[in-house]
Amino acid sequence: MPEKKVSTPAADAPAAEGKTRKSTKAPARRGRPPLAPELYVEMGGEQYNITDIIDRAKADYRTTHKVGVQSCKVYVKPEEGAAYYVINKFSGKLEL
Repeated sequence: MPEKKVSTPAADAPAAEGKTRKSTKAPARRGRPPLAPELYVEMGGEQYNITDIIDRAKADYRTTHKVGVQSCKVYVKPEEGAAYYVINKFSGKLEL
């Protein structure tokens, strides 16, 4: 009688290992956060925090506009006690 050859499927092959990939994403760095400088102007015995004025200008803009801030320019006039801003071609005034 001739012997029958038993063929085994490729179950013994290590093909299952290819499906378990490790993430190639680099781990997040734990370095220092980006520098956020604070800018102050002193004139006539008054001190103005420019960072605060910029935040107030953005908040004032967001009360009337739904579009995000793309550009922001702030002009401070301490002698008038006002700060003028231009955000996305829209201008406004803040009292200091």
